[in-house]
Amino acid sequence: MSALRPLGRAAGAAVAGRWSASRRVAGPVSSPGTAAVSTATAAGTSTGAPMGTPVGVLAASPAASTAAPVATGTATLRLNASATIPAVAVGALTSKPYAFTSRPWELKETPAVDVMDGVGSNITVYTRGSEVMRILPRLNEEVNEEWISDKARFSYDGLKRQRLNSPMVRLPDGSLEAVSWDKARSVLRNKLLALDREATSTGTSYEAHAVVGPTADTEAMAELRRQFLRWFPAGQLHVAGATTALNTDFRHEYVMNSGLAGLESADAVLLVGVNPRKEAPLLNVRLRKSVTHGRMKVALIGCAVDLTYPVDHLGHSAVTLREVAEGTHQWCKTLAAARRPAVIVGNTLLARADGAALAAMAQDVARHCGAINPAGGWDGWNVLHSGANTVGALDLSMDAAVKGTPSDWSATKVLFLLAADGLEGLDTLPDDCLVVYQGHHGDAGAAAADVVLPGAAYTEKAGTYVNTEGRVQTGKAALFPPGAARTDVDVLRGLLGTHVPLSALGGAGSAAESPTGASFLAPHLAVDGSVQAGDRLWGADPPPVPGAGAVRYATRMPFAPPVDNWYMSEPISRASTVMAKCTRVATANNFEQK
Repeated sequence: MSALRPLGRAAGAAVAGRWSASRRVAGPVSSPGTAAVSTATAAGTSTGAPMGTPVGVLAASPAASTAAPVATGTATLRLNASATIPAVAVGALTSKPYAFTSRPWELKETPAVDVMDGVGSNITVYTRGSEVMRILPRLNEEVNEEWISDKARFSYDGLKRQRLNSPMVRLPDGSLEAVSWDKARSVLRNKLLALDREATSTGTSYEAHAVVGPTADTEAMAELRRQFLRWFPAGQLHVAGATTALNTDFRHEYVMNSGLAGLESADAVLLVGVNPRKEAPLLNVRLRKSVTHGRMKVALIGCAVDLTYPVDHLGHSAVTLREVAEGTHQWCKTLAAARRPAVIVGNTLLARADGAALAAMAQDVARHCGAINPAGGWDGWNVLHSGANTVGALDLSMDAAVKGTPSDWSATKVLFLLAADGLEGLDTLPDDCLVVYQGHHGDAGAAAADVVLPGAAYTEKAGTYVNTEGRVQTGKAALFPPGAARTDVDVLRGLLGTHVPLSALGGAGSAAESPTGASFLAPHLAVDGSVQAGDRLWGADPPPVPGAGAVRYATRMPFAPPVDNWYMSEPISRASTVMAKCTRVATANNFEQK
């Protein structure tokens, strides 16, 4: 099977001529909030109905994403994956999981940030005692407006199930035994000292890897980076699910440069290997709003999916992407005629073995159609991350040693997992490898660990997260972790009995401000709510990086679906009974099965 090459600089100059004939000059970017939106909407889905049109009563199932169109008086509403309860202005719907469980005046409100996808929706966590009773959206026009996804709203019951509430150590018979924190630290130190003695006596070295999951907060990532590199100077840091194809030295390479709200002002959008309805439902709502009002045309290269609005499906593989990059595809005319074109590429697609070639082709499309226009105030190159804090991990250079996670762990002797579940290739770990898992749920990572350290979920700690557009957001702790569990930063700072005072590190006030803290490594993380725009020093051309002139090839393999089961894609939702019911709706259309 033959392979495809992305365009080079010489070929790109020839292709640019085919684009420039019909390209329009980008004008000033209009405000995304200037368009009028009908009041008869469901999760941002415009019906086109006049003011005052009766909305009626919709189905109260949280799995509204699979429901058929619902007739509502004179209008018809089609519910997508982001359909939420506040869609009905008269308050006719109630939350079934929350109904008759508590009174509003019994609840304590705490602002937080959702970690179920890369949008980073602003939420309010309502708690009573040590239990989360409900989660509602918090208004933020720049991020989630007034909506949240079904998974963000209804998966909180997973916070009560399969929780890790005590340190555990694996016994010789293969079982895990609950121990105290002192015992867990002692076992960990002894195992590391045994590895050092063996390496010293044999004159050999061993590999040490640390993998951070997409839901870990930036403070915990910075502390892990400091502790891990202190004990293993040659250790390798990885980000679970992060792309291996982009140059993470430049921020504009791996963020959504148009911004979530800014994408509403685009008039032509090319989706490459993404399914925004599942990966980022609130982004899909914004795209649907613009398409419905006739301001935007959308095309897709990848799996044919129902995004609830008209989409031109161009193809399934890199063959079509190559045609668009060369300017020979029919849809190139639409891109070239657009004032504010945009390209959205999926992070999961770029994680393929040929991700570098696919990224080069997609960037060729963005450059030739005028999507990257710094002089005109528009940057239409966008990478959609499904992880809540993948961008924050890349900002902290957590992938500086080795890009991505290795597929072969056979030479690894130490593996530390921070909220990282579902890694591939762990079956290749040697029997004498020490696996340490720090997280809040007994998921796949804890099942493979020799030492389990209970951490705190996102509702139980104050932390900073960076969403897919690069926006820094801070959430607060709504309650305490269960049992003997502690916040991730506290666990890491006292893990090996080597707590270092901030005065010794030169810090002024907190761990984040120390010379190895998050705000020191990435100063923009200290400004809550800010978005640091990427500086395109070379304009629309890619920066000169090592290996830029290397020949890369893309296979003709069709693009795979980015998400198999959106309702159960991470540990919290996998422990949720409501999300299990929603999965049954999506697969067997049976919500009430016992």
